[in-house]
Amino acid sequence: MDPPTLVELNQSNEERKGRVRTEMLKPEETEKPRILTEIVRDIWADNHIPETYFWDADQCRQLKFTPEKEFDNKRLKNHVIRIVEVMTINFCENMCYMEPNCVSINIEKRVGLHGGYSCELNNVTHEGHELELEKEENYFYHAAEWTTEASGVALSIKKTVLIENFIDVNECTEELHSCSADAVCTNTKGSYNCTCNPGYSGDGKICKGMSVIRKDTTAALIIEIELTTRTIDFENRFYTDKRKSLFIFSASSCKEVYEKNGFNTSGVKILHFGSGPISIFCHMGDFGCGNGGWTPVMKIDGNKETFHYDSLFWSNTTEYNSAGGMTGFDSQETKLPSYWNTSFSKICLGMRIGQTINFTVINKRAESLYSLIADGQYRQTSLGRDTWKKLVGSKASLQTNCNKEGFNLYSSPTHSKAKIGIISNEQNDCESCDSRIGFGTGGYPNNSNTCGNVAKHHQDNGDRDIKAMGYILVH
Repeated sequence: MDPPTLVELNQSNEERKGRVRTEMLKPEETEKPRILTEIVRDIWADNHIPETYFWDADQCRQLKFTPEKEFDNKRLKNHVIRIVEVMTINFCENMCYMEPNCVSINIEKRVGLHGGYSCELNNVTHEGHELELEKEENYFYHAAEWTTEASGVALSIKKTVLIENFIDVNECTEELHSCSADAVCTNTKGSYNCTCNPGYSGDGKICKGMSVIRKDTTAALIIEIELTTRTIDFENRFYTDKRKSLFIFSASSCKEVYEKNGFNTSGVKILHFGSGPISIFCHMGDFGCGNGGWTPVMKIDGNKETFHYDSLFWSNTTEYNSAGGMTGFDSQETKLPSYWNTSFSKICLGMRIGQTINFTVINKRAESLYSLIADGQYRQTSLGRDTWKKLVGSKASLQTNCNKEGFNLYSSPTHSKAKIGIISNEQNDCESCDSRIGFGTGGYPNNSNTCGNVAKHHQDNGDRDIKAMGYILVH
């Protein structure tokens, strides 16, 4: 995103002296909606209360965190809409500015396992919810005052500055300050402030710390923007103050992490779905399904009944064993929120038999795997029986007829069926299939085999009952 530029408004001499002046800041591009941007942290005012203004595509919202609404050892319950980890406590307010519905925060004052602090974003304040503002040690609650103002200019934002009759030297732009290179210099009336960047701590003149984003564990997108503001003295001389800010946008798939964050190493990343953040093992690069970032959806143990064809897990949005989503191609079964949240253009299918894993790819666009399977309707694919057999390897066996493949495969209540895969028959129809290769399977000749290959009666490579560990990923 290009940095916002200042649009000066004509002002009379009377309006310049001792009065509040309103300027308009407007981004050069207006095509990108709903990206929230912090513009001003310090506003000249007699009480020196910091305010923050930000913009979105529809309106201008103003938040102000004041000391009167701070409550130590308090925590607002039942209204958390998002939990993030921040490396400095003060940065929790910044996260609230960037969350459209956030109006108050809970901060855990104890350092977490990764060296940060838990920041809870609430969609209400304690006012009207006093009974839910409970005493809890190690927490700090802060409510914001906020107003919303419709904007007549697309993606516009207002900044208010108090102009008084004095000449101020901007130590920041004139490089007369002693701030650290890892700090932001902010000009004030007659002086300046040094504030360490997010992820650093210190007095602003000496800043030490680590990046706000732990790139080995998170899937946040980072955009650095240079912001320009101007103040005017009574002689109409301009002083320019430039500062840089970090803005954090969450990713909802491993593909997004791979393409926009530049992560190309497989490992646990934090993805953000509608239900909130979740840790998921992202598979990066070409492990057998093509290059890119692959989001795991399910892992199925063919020896277990968990994901049998008749299991409700195929038709509901219930998560199963989220811990299994933080490991790679192992034997832990799992069903992740990506099953109903993640859109894709490719599905990667893998079967592990012994120590060998074979993969194949279905080119298919969908809003989610749930949208393809949950309604029980048959949806065709066109991989071909030989491609399906490659998932099993040289021992794969199928009958020669029918060869119905895709999603929600069904022949009869007692015969072979599969949520994803191929079913075959000895007769020239699909009404009594005795062989299959697939995921979420069931029926004759072995109803307990829920992932793998079974075949009986006039098959092309002998009777088979091979149970596999199945992996389903999307891109």
